[in-house]
Amino acid sequence: MIFIINMRDLKEHKTYESLRRVMIHWGFGELEAAIYALLVMKQKPMTAKEIANEIGYAYSSVVNALNQLRRHEMIERKKGVKCYTYSAVIDFIRIIKNERLKVKNFLTEAKMALEGKDEEYAELLRHLEEGIEYLGKLEKEVR
Repeated sequence: MIFIINMRDLKEHKTYESLRRVMIHWGFGELEAAIYALLVMKQKPMTAKEIANEIGYAYSSVVNALNQLRRHEMIERKKGVKCYTYSAVIDFIRIIKNERLKVKNFLTEAKMALEGKDEEYAELLRHLEEGIEYLGKLEKEVR
């Protein structure tokens, strides 16, 4: 899908594309990535209808994507006069810390699931422990 986003200049377009790629790298779909990048670049709250018009997607698809982004704490929703407005969370440090914590928790769950099977999965357990330790060190360094 080609998005109908009016960028004022090339620098703005490159920023939009870079943010969109970060979101896709984090596992979001094209629509969620486009919405997030749009909200960051607009720097103002927008309604779901405005977003749908801006990117050329159906309103219902945009609402579903907005709900997905809210569940991941990537956007905020506020009650407006007639409808909700949405804005991007741009505290990238908080976003990255949350993602790192999620990964650490997933690795810890995997390690716990392998308890009692040390010999069969010794190498995997060692790598899981190294990953958990590394993420723990990162957490301490950035406090």
